[in-house]
Parts: sequence; C-alpha cells; structure tokens
Amino acid sequence: MRRVGVVGDGLTGLVAALSVGSNGGEAALFGRSEPMGGLASPVDTEATWLFDQIPIMWRKNGHIDRLLKRMKVPMPTRELPLSKMAVVRQNQRKSLPSKFGIFRRPEGPFAADWAQMIQASRLGKVDELEGPIRDAAILLSLLWNSQPIPCSEAILELAWKRQPRVAIDGWCGVSGRLITACLQTDVTFHVDGPVTGFRRKKSDHIDGVKRKGRVLPVDSVIQATSRSKTTMVGRYLGLSGHFLRPHAALWDADREVLMVDFAEIAPERVPSEYRGNATLLHCIAFGESNTATSRIEECLDSQCSGWRSSIVEEFTRNDLRLPIQPESEYENGIYFAHLDNAFEIGKKALNHE
Repeated sequence: MRRVGVVGDGLTGLVAALSVGSNGGEAALFGRSEPMGGLASPVDTEATWLFDQIPIMWRKNGHIDRLLKRMKVPMPTRELPLSKMAVVRQNQRKSLPSKFGIFRRPEGPFAADWAQMIQASRLGKVDELEGPIRDAAILLSLLWNSQPIPCSEAILELAWKRQPRVAIDGWCGVSGRLITACLQTDVTFHVDGPVTGFRRKKSDHIDGVKRKGRVLPVDSVIQATSRSKTTMVGRYLGLSGHFLRPHAALWDADREVLMVDFAEIAPERVPSEYRGNATLLHCIAFGESNTATSRIEECLDSQCSGWRSSIVEEFTRNDLRLPIQPESEYENGIYFAHLDNAFEIGKKALNHE
C-alpha cells in the first residue's frame, strides 16, 4: 500500500488525507498540535459557545458542501437575509436591500446603486465602484472569502443569485466530520510536533518526512499549510442579551472591522441557558494590526452599547492568517493543495510515479 505524507491538518490537509485513504492508499497527516482543523478548529479548547475563527459564510454547492453530501453527512445551513446586513460609516448604519436579484426591485439606502454594482461585477469592473456601494460590495466579499476588497464572484453569488448561508454546526463541525471520515479510512494522525524537513533520494524524489529527529518513509508528499503573511485580529464574545439587532452582520468601513452575530441566525450555537437572549459576536479587524484591538472596541462601543457588562465568554486571537492558493500543483517533488483541489491532489499524489 502506498503511503502519502500530508503536511497540514487544516481543512485542506484533512480533505487531501481523506482522498488518499478513500482511494486505497495510506495517509500520514502531520500537524503541530491538537486540536486539528486549522482555522476550522475551536477558537479555544475551553469555549462553550460555538465560535468560528473567521466568520466565513457557507458556500452552497461549493466543494466542501458537495463533499459532505457525498459522505452522507451534509452540513445543515440557514440563510442570512441581506436585510440583516449593514455598512457603518461615521457610526451610522445603512442596511443592504431587503430584496435582491435581477427581476426584483431592491429597496433601501442602496437601492439606486444595487443594479450598478451587479453590472460592474458582470463586466469585471468592481474596482471602479465608489462610495457607499463599494462598502456594500466589500461586506459581501468579506462574507465570501474574508478579503476586504470587492470581489465579482462574491457579489454575483450573494447579491444576485442567492442569499448568504450560515453553517449551523460551524466550521468546527466541518473539521469534525472530516476527522471522523479519516478515522474510518487508512489515515494516521501525527500532531505532536512540526515537520522539520524531507528526506530526498539522489534523484531528488522525496521518500521520507522528517519530524522530531525521526523519518517516516512515504512515497509522496502533499503540502497543505501555506498561509498569508498578513495577520488579522479576532475578538469573540458570548454576550447575554441582544446587541447587534436588527442586524446580524456589520462592516464598519471607517474602522475596517467586520462584526457578525451568529446567535441571530444559528441559536443552536449558544448554550441552552442563554438561548433566545444572546449575542454570539465575532469581531475581525483588518488593516493595521497594532491598532486592531482599539478599533474593535471603538466599534463595539458605537454599535453595542452596554456590551462590557454582559460578557459571558470572551476570547481573542491575534494571529489569524488566511490560506493562500499555491502558484503550482507540483514543484520540487512536492504536491501543493488548496481547499478546492485537495481531493484531486490526493489522488495525484497517491498515483505518483
């Protein structure tokens, strides 16, 4: 049986390892420490409220959605209506339209420019958007891929075709499903220290993964750990009471802070004693990292008056870094995977000659 070393235990690594194991090979999955899952692991192992590290919306019919359906463990989701989203400028909120789509007339502060934004996206000219409608485009893009720049794909998907969706079980639920599936195949987990290098033959073919002074023989290697150098700061708050209503997602364009309340959409994420009267708040600060904490607090003070006295659970992550797509699938004896191609990369690495 051929063995593939998979470096990285985030969603990409889990999918690649599952691909190897379910196609007749053995996968050795390497991570630094538990819990596994990368950005899909818990914010803190002590958390009792179900936070996501980065509040990315669920992509219906996306790669992970289709994979979980094939595994017969689909992720339950729920819509986040556009009308529950708003842009903040000078501490004032502007709600996104309550209607959307090419055959429906949008309503609200952005109604006049909504069609312009969709048309710009269809023509690949989102960079030309200006003013409040650009802020709205950035909010949609943040929910789509956590990037604070307008994205044509995000706008067409979320402003024209369908409304955003939230994963009820969170991204921790995704990693949990994948870990369980891996355990049912030939996947072994090595999560007690980092990989320090690879052993190469004279032909430059990699035949071993180095770790903690030992070498595990492998037939090929998949790298699934590339992250951007840009860091973001996340503050996660479980609050008793409702603090973001009538909205569930805000983009403070002045302070570059995204705020999402998942309790409004998925109350199942909240401990039962607070369910129905809670705010599960995710605050992600982009831009300058040295001012991120103060910008988050300024945003909270302006939009969630009284939040400090209602904290039940609180965590902060200062080192959030998004995955980046590798430049090539194979280079220098290593296969490089990202989430959308990880299953196919697993097959290629397994069949490597």
